[in-house]
Amino acid sequence: MVENKTQLDSTTRQKGCGIILLVVIASLWTILLSGVDLFASWVLEQSIFESSVGMADIRWIIHLVCTLFIFVPMLILNLVVKNPRMKLIFRLWMFASIIGLLTVPMKTLYLTAQNETALLQLSSMGLFLVAMAAFKKPNVQSSVDRKTTLPRSGMLGIIGALALAILIPWLLWGALGSMLDTILELLVGVVFGLLVVRLVFPNYLDKVHTVEREIRVSDFILDGFVLFVFLLILVTALAHNGSQTMLVITVPISGWVLAAFSIANIGKAGKGKMPFFVISALAIAAPLLFFDMDELSLVIGSGDGEVLSWALKAAWFTFMTMLTIFIVLLINFRFINNAHLPKKWDISLFGISMLSIVMVYMFWGQLGFHGDKLFVILKQQADLSAESQIKEYSVRRQAVYRKLTNFAVEKQASIITTLDKYRLGYTSYYLLNGLEVDGGKFVQLLLAKDETVDRILDNPQLRPLPQPTSAGEADTLTIPETPSWNIQMINADKVLEDLDFTGQGIVIGQTDSGVDGRHDQLNDNYRGSGTSDDFNWFDPWYGSPYPVDLSGHGTLTLGIAAGKNIGIAPGAQWIGCVNLARNLGNPARYLDCMQFMLAPFPQNGDPFTDGDPSLGANIVNNSWGCPLVEGCDPEVYNGVVNALGTAGIFMSSGAGNTGNYGCSTVTDPPAIYSSVFTAGSVNQEGNISSFSSIGPVLVDGSDRQKPDLLAPGEQVTSSFPGGGYSTADGTSFAAPHVTGVVALMWSANPLLIGEVTTTMQILRQTAQPYQGSAPSCGQVDGAVGAGILDAYSAVQVALAWK
Repeated sequence: MVENKTQLDSTTRQKGCGIILLVVIASLWTILLSGVDLFASWVLEQSIFESSVGMADIRWIIHLVCTLFIFVPMLILNLVVKNPRMKLIFRLWMFASIIGLLTVPMKTLYLTAQNETALLQLSSMGLFLVAMAAFKKPNVQSSVDRKTTLPRSGMLGIIGALALAILIPWLLWGALGSMLDTILELLVGVVFGLLVVRLVFPNYLDKVHTVEREIRVSDFILDGFVLFVFLLILVTALAHNGSQTMLVITVPISGWVLAAFSIANIGKAGKGKMPFFVISALAIAAPLLFFDMDELSLVIGSGDGEVLSWALKAAWFTFMTMLTIFIVLLINFRFINNAHLPKKWDISLFGISMLSIVMVYMFWGQLGFHGDKLFVILKQQADLSAESQIKEYSVRRQAVYRKLTNFAVEKQASIITTLDKYRLGYTSYYLLNGLEVDGGKFVQLLLAKDETVDRILDNPQLRPLPQPTSAGEADTLTIPETPSWNIQMINADKVLEDLDFTGQGIVIGQTDSGVDGRHDQLNDNYRGSGTSDDFNWFDPWYGSPYPVDLSGHGTLTLGIAAGKNIGIAPGAQWIGCVNLARNLGNPARYLDCMQFMLAPFPQNGDPFTDGDPSLGANIVNNSWGCPLVEGCDPEVYNGVVNALGTAGIFMSSGAGNTGNYGCSTVTDPPAIYSSVFTAGSVNQEGNISSFSSIGPVLVDGSDRQKPDLLAPGEQVTSSFPGGGYSTADGTSFAAPHVTGVVALMWSANPLLIGEVTTTMQILRQTAQPYQGSAPSCGQVDGAVGAGILDAYSAVQVALAWK
């Protein structure tokens, strides 16, 4: 013991410039590589979230290379450096990098595999703890030392107060996932805390924080920095699937607070291991518990008042708490050994802190578990070949609805018996013979054995926010100049002026984030205006009783199709359904809206028994896509859109906004299907927009050419919630141009209503030739479809059709 003290003190006094420079370089090198690993993985995850096709998932390679470039230098330095304290530092960082090597398999998991991620995190840390226990050196502590009774720490109350300070922002602004999510993330926190204690104390603090040594402020700063780098390496090892932004803010900064607890407990019972464990566990567990990392993607969570802003707010609150404690301790370092409470005060403060945590959650938190659900697709699907032969549109539509509902009731009886047996909640669907089921991985394993089940998809849900989101502010309150450039480009103004068709008699179905039904451009032609929202409005996400839009996306797209002064078909009526909540959908919510478009039902009605196909939409605008991260596979809606087409419903869709990734970027349902008319985006100069997704479609093996044609989708101005107007980019805004033009065609010639295939042919044959530049991947043929939408020519041909 005395020899060790002499060596460390001698080291402290005789540090040369060389060893100090070596530590600085080693720490900067480690921080740099950890930063590269975290940032590169996060950026790649954002790209994969946006477009999985053409994106090589090399996150595991990035992590492996960066970790090896930390591990190897730390191993060499641990072997060659003679300075005892520096040797301890490099060894500690080396051990942390071994955890990084163990987590390489975790980096291969898909973005939404949160439970699997937690299990591999636990496995990696657990494996290392087991290995440490197996190679643990025998305890050579003397019998005299073992018999010595150490004074109590008197820090239980301080630990409780700090736990309260750490948890408050997460309790206020976050929400728990499912029970399984919660259990797994709690275990991650517990095992992480044990790992930190088991690594740091025997390998560093037990040797530098001893009663024989005088601990100075410089030791506190150095040891806190050593722990900062150590925790950063661990965060780099364990952060995955969007958690990087949270964990890198909350965990490493706690290094100085941990060092302070160790210093304050020199010569005390436990040596500060309990606060070490609690703080480490909470710093990593709180973000994982209260925020779903799937939701922290820029695509979903970066809007005004969205989940990413709340998560960052909570993380920075924790960061500032830790930083403030560090500054206070630094200023008052000479009193750090007195940071202990009498037993009565200690227990009382701890009890008050625990009670406060419970009270904050109960009164101001988002109570309950908010886990994901499953979407179960059954093997047997309805055959509508007989119904497709019915000539009369209205009769055919009724027949399709009856066939689908009767078939689903019959074929779902068996699995419903199973669900009832296990008291699992569910919602049945008929347009696709399947069910939304309450439950997670265990339920999935149970149902996968059912012989009626074809496959089971994830059906992600959004956790509640402390405050409702808003669409934000409009760009202007002034109505844009009409006709605008996009209307003129497709010659829709000529239809209104020369032919006097406005879409009258046609019902447009809007499936999107919602609609501001009180907007001056959209209020008058809402079919429920002045009557009832029954059969006209459905919100399966929030249950809003009348048309609202918390995002703005739906109001923008519908304004292009049917706005009173700015739309292509201002005489058409519209009905609406919310399938996007905060820019996220899932298989069930998209299907909810498609069923409503086929056969609307009253508020709180039953789609199976209360649906009325005669009140359904003629044309449905689908400015959305359902990617893998939302639970959809390439085939999920193929039969659905075929059924809608059989019922005579025209499905208009945007191609997607991932054209910057190259060709074959039309990847998501429903845009990939032949039964859906898919629009890419063209700008005012007549060039395909750089973001506009391009075929051929590879995800389903069809090699199908998409988009079908191009329409204006860049810098298009339309209606925005609150009565204003905004300008936006995206193929989402190209699709409603097609929607509006089809409304004009069917209004001009009612005989064409329900003739989906013929309408598609007319749109393609009347398109204006594309004369713009080649897209980013260089392919022109097929990438722009038939050309640029031409409303005037399409309506003229429609008039002549018999």
